[in-house]
Amino acid sequence: MAAKIQFEIVSPAGVSTAAQVDQVVIPTTTGEIGVLPQHEPLMTMLEPGELAVINDGKTTYAAVGEGFAQITPGRISILTDMVARESEIDEDAVAKAIERAQTALANAANMSDEEAAGLEAGLKRNLAMLGVKRRRRPV
Repeated sequence: MAAKIQFEIVSPAGVSTAAQVDQVVIPTTTGEIGVLPQHEPLMTMLEPGELAVINDGKTTYAAVGEGFAQITPGRISILTDMVARESEIDEDAVAKAIERAQTALANAANMSDEEAAGLEAGLKRNLAMLGVKRRRRPV
């Protein structure tokens, strides 16, 4: 049997995933990282984006928000402010949220830096969710 790595995601809603998997690809602030069993220890920041979990020849995707990943040779733990699987994403609602955020950012002259940063972070999370939702569509 091939080696597996223990994988878990923790969000404000609780532990959403805990499983033994073959590989995890995570979006970090410096690019995507593929994590296999026996990976070198690493602590890294997450960027909102698409997370891929490969197990037994199947790949599943989820959108994650900002957070951190702690990687050891036998475990990858992700702590994030948001996680959404494809089945949990309402594409129409996400598309409307993206449109509202883009409109608000286009008129950002009267908003504080904190408000603009919050809108940008929300926009990134919504774009990640839209990417996950649209990934499974036939071409």
